[in-house]
Amino acid sequence: MQTNQIALYTALLIGTCMTSITHAQSPAASPAPPSQLAGGGPTPPRPGGGHPIQPQAIMSLTTLSGTVGQLTANEDGILNGFTLNTNATPQPVRFSTHLGQQVEAAIKAGSRVTVMGYNKVSPQGETLFQLVKLDAGKTQLVDAPPAIPQPPTTPSRQTISGKVTDFQLDREGRANGLVLTDGTVVKMPPHVAGQLTTLAPKGSTVTVDGYAQPLGDGQVQLQKHTIVRASVLTVGGQSYLIQ
Repeated sequence: MQTNQIALYTALLIGTCMTSITHAQSPAASPAPPSQLAGGGPTPPRPGGGHPIQPQAIMSLTTLSGTVGQLTANEDGILNGFTLNTNATPQPVRFSTHLGQQVEAAIKAGSRVTVMGYNKVSPQGETLFQLVKLDAGKTQLVDAPPAIPQPPTTPSRQTISGKVTDFQLDREGRANGLVLTDGTVVKMPPHVAGQLTTLAPKGSTVTVDGYAQPLGDGQVQLQKHTIVRASVLTVGGQSYLIQ
C-alpha cells in the first residue's frame, strides 16, 4: 500500500516538472495588434513609413511666335487673351485676368511677340493656348500667382432703371444677364435669367436693385460698362427676388 502511494506521488511530481519545462520553453506570446483609431480609420504610418509621395507630372511647354491680332475678353468684358497670327490659322491665346494691366501695357495689335505655354481644351471644346510666359520686345511677363489681395471693399449698392436691349449669354449660349440701354449689364444666375427672357423681353423697362461688381487686382475691362449683380428686379410693377 505504501509502495503504491510512493509511485503515485512520483508520477505526479514528474508531470508537474514536465509542464513547467514546457511553459518555460514556449515563446512569449505576440503583442496584440494596435487598435484602430476612433472613427474606424487605420492607424497612421510611422514617420518615414508608408508610400513615398509621387511627384507631379512634368508638363511640356511649346513656344509660338507671331504678331498680336485682336485683344479678347471674357463675358464680363475683362481682358483675358488675344489672337496670335502665325503662319498658320490665328491661335487663340489665354492668360489669367490678373495679368490684364501688364499685358495691355506690353502689347498692341501688330506687336511681334513670342509666347510660351501649352494647349488646353475649354469646356466648350475650343482648343486654346494657355500663356505661361510672354516676350514682347524688351518686356517679359511670367504668369505668377497674383499678389495677396487687399481686404475687399464693401460693394456699393445701386438702383438703376432702363430698357432691355439685349441678353448677355455665357459661353454655353445660356442667358445670364440683361443689357440695358446705357450699356449696364445686370448679372444674375442662369436659371433666373432664362426665365426673364419671357418676363422681361427686349424693350421692357426694368428697375434693378443690386451691387456693382468691382474689378479685381490687375484686371482690365475692354468694354467699359457697369456690371451690377441684381438682388431685386422689378418688371411691369412686379418685383422679383433674385437668388
